[in-house]
Amino acid sequence: MMTKNIKNKGFTLIELLAVIVILAVIALIAVPQILNILNRARLSAAEDTTSGIIKSAENYVTSFMLQNNGSFPDGTLTFNCKTDGCQLKETLDDSYNMDNLTTLDFKGTKPNSGTITISNSGKNINTTNLNINNFVCAYLDGQSFCTYKREVKEDGTAVYFNPVIGKECSASEYTDTQSVAGTKEGCMKWYIFLDSEVSAVYNLLLNHSTTSEPVAWNSSGNNYDGPKEVIEKLKETTEDWIGVPNRTDSYSVNWVYDNQNDGYTVDYNGYRARLIEAEEIAKILKLTDWEFFSKGERKISIPDNKKWLYGFYWTSSPCKILHNVGAIMVYDKTFTFTYPDIENDRLRLRPVITISKSVINN
Repeated sequence: MMTKNIKNKGFTLIELLAVIVILAVIALIAVPQILNILNRARLSAAEDTTSGIIKSAENYVTSFMLQNNGSFPDGTLTFNCKTDGCQLKETLDDSYNMDNLTTLDFKGTKPNSGTITISNSGKNINTTNLNINNFVCAYLDGQSFCTYKREVKEDGTAVYFNPVIGKECSASEYTDTQSVAGTKEGCMKWYIFLDSEVSAVYNLLLNHSTTSEPVAWNSSGNNYDGPKEVIEKLKETTEDWIGVPNRTDSYSVNWVYDNQNDGYTVDYNGYRARLIEAEEIAKILKLTDWEFFSKGERKISIPDNKKWLYGFYWTSSPCKILHNVGAIMVYDKTFTFTYPDIENDRLRLRPVITISKSVINN
C-alpha cells in the first residue's frame, strides 16, 4: 500500500515581514484616529461640564431669589472651583437666608481650578480659567469653549482676524489700508494682551480706531456720568461683528468727591466689544504702584517696546475704584490720568474683543 507524504508548509520570513509591515501601516493610520476620537470625546465632556456649571449657576440665582423673597445681592458673587466642587467665596450679611446656598450643585467632572462669577443682580454669569480634564474652558455667548493649555503669548503678539465672520486670516491678506481709522470690517490686525495658560480665550486689542473722528467722554457735560458717549459709539461701530460672542460683563466705577461717594456703571451687556481698561495697561506696563498712580500721578511714558499701545484713545475708566473721578487716555506715547474737558478732550476708540483660543491657530 502506498502512502502519501503530506508536508506542512509554514510562512516564509518574507511573508511574515509583509504581514508585519501591513499591520504597522494599519496601526499608523488607525491609532491617531482613535486618539483623536478619544480626545474629542474628552473635549466634548469638558464642554458639557462647563455648560452644566453655568446651568447650575443659573439655577442658583433662581433658588437664591426664591429663598430670599426675590432679592439678590447687587455686587459680585464668586465661586472658587476645586476638585471638591465650587464654593462661594463671599460671606453675606445675616439678612440673607443662605441655607444650601454656599456651593454650586452640578454633575460631571469637578474642575481642578477656576472661578464662576454672578453679577448685575444675578443677570450676568461668567467663567474664569476653568481647568477641566487638562482643558481650559470658558463660556461665551451661550456656548462652552475648551482648549488644550497653550504656550502663553507675549503682550503685543500680532494676529489677523475678521470679526464680522469670526475667522482668522493670514498676514498676506492684510494691508495697511485695513488699519485706517474708521475701518470696521475685513481682515484686521489685533494684539494679544495679558494671556495666561489657564485661560481658554484671547483678549485682542484692535490695531486702530473704529471711529474716523474723535469722540467726547460724554455729552452731558458732567464727568461723573462716565464715558456715556464713548460707550454708545463703541456699540455703534462694532454691532456688525457677529463673528464674535456677545458680551455680558458690567462693573461699577466708584469715586469719592467732597467726602461723597458716587459713581457710574460700565455695562457691556449685549455688546460685541469693550474698551481696554486702565488697569490692564498698567499691568502690561508693569506699573508696581498703580494705586498711587490713580491717586494723582499724571503721566507715564510708554516705552518703545510697547509701541502697539501707542495711539489717541480712551480707556473705559482709570481704575475700578477711583479716589477722584477722572479718566485715562492713551495719548500717543503717554499714559495719562486726566479730568476730561468735555468740550475739548476728544479721543478715538480701540475696541477689545474676546474670542476662543481655538479660533486662532498660531
